[in-house]
Amino acid sequence: MTTLNIGNQAYNSRDVAHKLRTDIGFLESRMALLRQQPIPNHKVLETYAQMLESRRAVLGWIMANEPAPSLHKL
Repeated sequence: MTTLNIGNQAYNSRDVAHKLRTDIGFLESRMALLRQQPIPNHKVLETYAQMLESRRAVLGWIMANEPAPSLHKL
C-alpha cells in the first residue's frame, strides 16, 4: 500500500484504485447504454470518454507506482 497525499488529506492507494475501478466500470456501462439510444448524445459520450481516459490514466499511474510485495521471510 502507498499513501497518496492530496492537499492535507492522506488516502490509501488501494482504496483509491478500488474507487477508480468502480468509476471505470460505471462509465463503461453508461457509455454502452448511451450508444444504444436511437439518437445518442455525443456531447455526453465525449465527456464520459474524457472522464474514462482520466480515470484509466490515474489508475495506471497508481498501479505503476505501487510497491512490489515484500518477499522477505520471517
